[in-house]
Amino acid sequence: MGNAMSNKGYQILLSLLILMSSAVAQSQVLLTADFRLRPPLMTYGKTPGTFSGDLVNILELACQRAGCELQWQEMPFQRSLHRLQSGEVHLVPRLIRNDEREHYTAFIGPVAVEDNPIIFIKHKYARLDTEQQLFAGTLGVKLGTYYSALINDNPRLKKYQAADDTNLAKMFAANRFDYIAVIDKSSIEAAFQRLGFRDYDYAALHYANHVPVYFGFSKYADHQEFIGKLQQELQQMVTRGEIDRMFAVGLLSPLKP
Repeated sequence: MGNAMSNKGYQILLSLLILMSSAVAQSQVLLTADFRLRPPLMTYGKTPGTFSGDLVNILELACQRAGCELQWQEMPFQRSLHRLQSGEVHLVPRLIRNDEREHYTAFIGPVAVEDNPIIFIKHKYARLDTEQQLFAGTLGVKLGTYYSALINDNPRLKKYQAADDTNLAKMFAANRFDYIAVIDKSSIEAAFQRLGFRDYDYAALHYANHVPVYFGFSKYADHQEFIGKLQQELQQMVTRGEIDRMFAVGLLSPLKP
């Protein structure tokens, strides 16, 4: 009799646990996140259609603790900006904060600081040693990319925009402008390599650039309550030193809690 009651109690408890687990699973909110390849911080996973890297892992863990899960999709950066403005996507990692984006993006973080100097490509045998030379020439920049206040907001600079690094490389090779502003050296070099163009060099002029690392959350997407929840979880991860331990490479500098 006692064993029967004990077994019955166990079955009731097990059923309750299953129901609770099911309720938790059903209550998980699905958020969308845009991925772009930026190794080693954002890389492809081991199986097709999966993504990895420190920033991906950090956001996944914060979402898990905040009570949501992520659905990732690979997206060109310009498209991600449009999706943030329309609310088609919730989250875009590694988004540089500026006044224009503040209108449609809540910035969650920062979780670290990226040392990302601004360098310049010039035509081989040309010179670019001073800021005066920069202002006297013409500069190629990538559409939608925020470099710094000097480059983005200075009306003295004569700038030409291109949609991506491939088009920047093509226009530079065709002598459309004198210099290219660069914050992603590997990407522009890959574009030149695809073109077979080698008649370029790096200028002596460069600027230090310390960029806080944020996750952008669209102000026009649903589930706005997760802006605060994710901010709280990420801040706790910074304070506990978890994020510092998760970074696999020294590209990012830790924040002081």
